[in-house]
Amino acid sequence: MNTELPAALVGAYAALPSLRADQEDFYDGLAGRGIADGLEIPFRDGLGEDVRWLAAQMRGRFTRSVITLIPGTMVRVGATGVFGLASGDHDGRRAALGFLREARIAAEELNQLTGEQSVSAIHIHTAPSATAVGEMFARSLDEIAASVPAAGGWSTRLVLEHCDAYAPAVPGEKRFLPLEDEIALARAGGIGITINWGRSAIEAQDPGRPLAQIGRLASEGLLEGVMFSGAGPTANEFGGPWADAHLPLTEDEPTSLMGADEVRRCLRAAEGAFSYAGAKIQVPGDATVDERLTKVGHVMRLLSECGAAPAPAGTTARP
Repeated sequence: MNTELPAALVGAYAALPSLRADQEDFYDGLAGRGIADGLEIPFRDGLGEDVRWLAAQMRGRFTRSVITLIPGTMVRVGATGVFGLASGDHDGRRAALGFLREARIAAEELNQLTGEQSVSAIHIHTAPSATAVGEMFARSLDEIAASVPAAGGWSTRLVLEHCDAYAPAVPGEKRFLPLEDEIALARAGGIGITINWGRSAIEAQDPGRPLAQIGRLASEGLLEGVMFSGAGPTANEFGGPWADAHLPLTEDEPTSLMGADEVRRCLRAAEGAFSYAGAKIQVPGDATVDERLTKVGHVMRLLSECGAAPAPAGTTARP
């Protein structure tokens, strides 16, 4: 596990404005207000249309970021049904290994462009949906470990992000392996596990599930990170019932079950035994840059209250 003080991460892409100038102002605000010192960056077919522009946004201020493979993974799962590191289909698993390698190469290139360790970890997942096989994920981890580049290896570590597990009685969203199986796989593979609050709540349509999972991983020394992304049982402007729609706090979106007290309980259960914590929330499409920063800051302020992140400047504590 990482022994540094926890990084404060923001999944900025979920709240990012559409215009380039506004995006630059948003990144300026995340850094200038002390809201984040790292980003959760999506990987689909690369790191976006202009990697040099992204590097310019990150250089000197977002130096402990992670790349998540979930956006590209779900596109490929949807297209093939068999894509994933835990796939029992040979071609589906080989494609997922290649996809991970592309992401690691992209991370190395981004770090070279910034001249810093801008990206330090990559989120991997036990895809595909409904048909994941634990033994195949273990085989993938073995093959990944055996294929480290000879010239110095990778500068990024792998982290298993738990998503909602497949359960026949629950529609779910990602429907990957259960945490019980992932714990055994992560321990054997020597990697940590990250919890996304909303995805754990969706798993059993139970807002108490994230707290229980965070506490267990912390007690077993496997908790790598916690990302606070809301969910709820009622349709709203961001998505349908129990959708992985990255809802804000209850205080900002009444249909969200992720309230301030629940965030505090989860952080206490984590006992500081993690490398990073952060927020990934959506905001209304017509929100200003300042409104976007304020809503993200509401979550990050809670993290700072519990000693899990630096105190954001220019924000007001929530009740």
